[in-house]
Amino acid sequence: MRVRDDETGQVLVVFVLCLAVLIGFTALAIDVGHLLYTKRQLQTLADSAALAAAIEGKQCGSSPNCTAMQIAAKVAVTENGQPTPSLLTQCSGTVGTDLTLELNNGPCAMGVSDPNQGSTKYVEAVVFKRQNTFFGSLLGISGVTLSARSEAALGPSQFCVHVIDPSASQALLMNGSSSMSASCGVMVDSSSNTALLANGNATLSATVVDVHGQDLLNGNPSITPSPQLNSPRQADPLAGTPAPTVGSCTYNNLTVNGNSTQTLSPGVYCGGLNVNGGATVRFNSGMYILSGNTRINGNATISGTNVTFYIPTGQFAMNGAAHADLTAPTSGTYAGILFYQNKNDSSQFILNGDSTSKWQGAIYLPGAQLLLNGGSNLAAYTILDVATLTVNGNNTFTINSDYSSLPDGSPAQGSTAYLME
Repeated sequence: MRVRDDETGQVLVVFVLCLAVLIGFTALAIDVGHLLYTKRQLQTLADSAALAAAIEGKQCGSSPNCTAMQIAAKVAVTENGQPTPSLLTQCSGTVGTDLTLELNNGPCAMGVSDPNQGSTKYVEAVVFKRQNTFFGSLLGISGVTLSARSEAALGPSQFCVHVIDPSASQALLMNGSSSMSASCGVMVDSSSNTALLANGNATLSATVVDVHGQDLLNGNPSITPSPQLNSPRQADPLAGTPAPTVGSCTYNNLTVNGNSTQTLSPGVYCGGLNVNGGATVRFNSGMYILSGNTRINGNATISGTNVTFYIPTGQFAMNGAAHADLTAPTSGTYAGILFYQNKNDSSQFILNGDSTSKWQGAIYLPGAQLLLNGGSNLAAYTILDVATLTVNGNNTFTINSDYSSLPDGSPAQGSTAYLME
């Protein structure tokens, strides 16, 4: 009689081995699932920190990664139920075992693979956390350092006319038959009861007219659409633009007379610049420092492409029926900036011109009045960011908002932040 082999013990061994493998996979699944959950949490923290810091970026002026940005980013983390993180900046320092926030303005974590590397228009937040494993220690893996990265920036401002004096009476003054037409918004930040004053038959049209204070309309002016009074104040959209460095004099008291034609090069023009009569001046591309009073008189003509004019002190005045054909740079620190006057200089900026002039770029006068005395504007885009604005004359000064020539769009930043990556 044949005796059958007893396989009970073998089955038990196989069962135990399978059970061990099953437990191992279960343990692995638990650890991996928890790590993925933590990774999602970190991404939320990074997104929140980047957005919060970008919104506060306007408070920094020309100083990147300022204290206001850092505080906002850390608060965004704690508001998501996390402890206050350790802070690193600009890809420097050592990540610790606690929750760590690295804030970079501009971005640096990805190096040259990031098209926004080094640009202070963008804020990068990287969050690190050491996460212990439940079962990984059995395999010699006690924990791993997880990270999540996010990048944010402010979107463009909906306004192309910003009158930024916070309390001036008649901050925006439109007289007589003056006319201004904008294909974007007008913002008057003054809290005065006469922040916007329009007289006579003045005409103002825009996509929106917001006034932080009140308006006063005398005579029969036309404001389209009707001003939105008591609107929230908007931060200066160009506050982060750094002032150029003023070096030693390249030219002194330069005057171009008569019917002559002269081509000028970038440099420091001490004593300003005078262009008289029927003279024609062409500006080569670059930065022009106009230190002193500058006068463009009579039927003179000035032209230049990829130019920025910085006025550390003195008055710029374009008088009579002079002609201007000026275009701001399309790249670099001063992309989209045509004129920039020192914020501590309150000298009035006077702009006249003929019916075919072109002022393409931002006219940034954070401490001064812009006086528009007639003339028209054929530029694809213009931004007025001035302390106060007075409009006179009979021609319509047109402000377009076609920023297609600028790879990064309008240099005027809005108040809403967006995730970029």
